[in-house]
Amino acid sequence: MVSEFLQVLWNTVTELAPSLILGLLLAGLLHVFVKKDRILSHLGKPGFISSAKAALVGVPLPLCSCGVLPAAMGLRRDGASLGAVTSFLISTPQTGVDSVAVTWAVLGWPVALAKVVAAFFAGILGGTIADRTGNGLRNQETVQACTGIETGSFLRRIWNYSFNDLFRDIYGWLVFGIVISALITTFLEPGQLSRYPVLAGPLGLLAALAIGIPLYVCSVSSVPIAAGLIYAGFPVGSALVFLMAGPATNAATMGAVRKTLGSRVFLIYLFTVIFISIAAGGMLNLLSVPVSSAYHSGPGTNSITGLLSGAAGLLLLSGTAWFAFKDALDHRLKSSGKKNSELKQVLCVGGMNCSVCETSIINALEILPGILNVSASASEDEVAVFLDGSVRFDVNKAIQIIRELGYNVKEGE
Repeated sequence: MVSEFLQVLWNTVTELAPSLILGLLLAGLLHVFVKKDRILSHLGKPGFISSAKAALVGVPLPLCSCGVLPAAMGLRRDGASLGAVTSFLISTPQTGVDSVAVTWAVLGWPVALAKVVAAFFAGILGGTIADRTGNGLRNQETVQACTGIETGSFLRRIWNYSFNDLFRDIYGWLVFGIVISALITTFLEPGQLSRYPVLAGPLGLLAALAIGIPLYVCSVSSVPIAAGLIYAGFPVGSALVFLMAGPATNAATMGAVRKTLGSRVFLIYLFTVIFISIAAGGMLNLLSVPVSSAYHSGPGTNSITGLLSGAAGLLLLSGTAWFAFKDALDHRLKSSGKKNSELKQVLCVGGMNCSVCETSIINALEILPGILNVSASASEDEVAVFLDGSVRFDVNKAIQIIRELGYNVKEGE
């Protein structure tokens, strides 16, 4: 049983890896070459057009449901309409070029296309309704957009964003999704749940919705879980419901949306995702859309075969192991710093919202003499610098560097 599980795990990794890597690189290209000010100039006027443009912008962006919130609030602060912000919040976490590439490879192009179209129309619908009935934003003054300044060649910036930022953000949840998928495949017979006809109807759609709404999964890690559900006997429409509801909703994000946008817009956000996902899933079931049969088909029968697939799988596993090691080391240094405060300098930094902000500060400070490691926490507005006691550390230089990146900073208590 263990060897079978490991084999299925490896098959899953090699199936996902090439498309995931390609999607991450495309995301990096979008990040570097798409000008943010041009996007904002199209989203300021309330109404259908702004909501449609916001959905069009949001669909290819690889942001998870937690990462999209500060980005959306940044859009609002820079003048985007309430409907555009709501549309962006709904459409963005369900898709992304990386997620679409993986969905295409694993479940086939019809499911990938259905996910993109459904997310696009969900964004338009939610944004248009929010503009007509929304009650405005709360606590708008407390939300700031990412202000980090990226340096280096465009190739370096693409690499940093694709792997040091995006992949590092999702690798834990990606592992979670792959493991869940492999467990389903190992312990359930193919189509075992299809013995229960009730799951082929609306109840199956509602079951997938009940699983997806409270569970935090990013759009990429939701794909192997959806594939596992199909393998176990759920219809493809139920898998689509999970692919939409899982990434777009979770307890933490829904609470943040309610707090920042107000109860009315929060309900629009939630019920739009529910309505469109159920409608799209039901339509997919009626059309009897075929699903890629290569996924979970057993050892050695993946659709992406050969050396490239294996190399991509090894790269994915290596990256996961590397970031897991770095995060564990950061945690250990942070813990040891609490016990040995003279080897730790804490800076209070305002304006960090996501891992891009954190990474830009970490990369800028790590080159300073006297520093062993740097950790940054956007949620705590804190940067911790762990020091080599034998080398003098210039805290004023560190503060100057952070200010040049566009953040407010002062020494911690």
